[in-house]
Amino acid sequence: MNPKKKSKELKRISRENLNGRYRLSMSVFLTVTLINLFSDLPFTYLLGNVYATKVQTVIYYIAEVLLSIVVGVLQMGLIRFHLNMARKKECDVFYCFMNHSNRYFGAYIIYYAISMIAKAPFLVARNLFNLSGDTMGIAIALYAASAVLSFIVLVLFPFYLYLVLSRDDLSVFACLTHAIKLIRGNILRVIYINVSFIGMLVLCVLSLGIGLLWVEPYYEQTFTNLFLDVTGELPAVDCAV
Repeated sequence: MNPKKKSKELKRISRENLNGRYRLSMSVFLTVTLINLFSDLPFTYLLGNVYATKVQTVIYYIAEVLLSIVVGVLQMGLIRFHLNMARKKECDVFYCFMNHSNRYFGAYIIYYAISMIAKAPFLVARNLFNLSGDTMGIAIALYAASAVLSFIVLVLFPFYLYLVLSRDDLSVFACLTHAIKLIRGNILRVIYINVSFIGMLVLCVLSLGIGLLWVEPYYEQTFTNLFLDVTGELPAVDCAV
């Protein structure tokens, strides 16, 4: 087995992959972001400005869940875009909607359900308890529990969607268990990659988000190369296809 590449080396490979295709990566990220933003605006406006009945509120949240899943599958297309870029293959961000869509929707529904379980304490605290008075302690405890659960999901399943997109021979449930196997021995690497981009994200905030057009493709390509390194595929990528 090839030795694990350091973060610095993964970033160097990522910059090489993006060379000449940075504008395309930025355009794809901007397209996905705008689709996400404008598809969600009508629902957000409706709940914020209409005194809805309980039935209307339920319909709103159902629509939000369905929309989140559709946007999630679009995000999977973004992951596949970067996987193909790293593999020197043709990139298509809408691939997941046009090919084997049942597999990709099913996979993201599983991931969404796991994420919502982690967020459940936060949702309970936000809707039933206040950060003041007698319920403040309960609210803080629920917020803390949700933060811990979300961190566990982030650490345990960062490779899940990558596996779904890369291993057609595995079912979505097999990808889930295999993702946990892959993360063993690589948790610190995942955390370090994420932490190493904090400085850039601060600059993005200072630039009112404009800097994300440059940072997001760089981050996505770096994390993609981390996945390829973990699965042993990265050394073969250095050769032109």
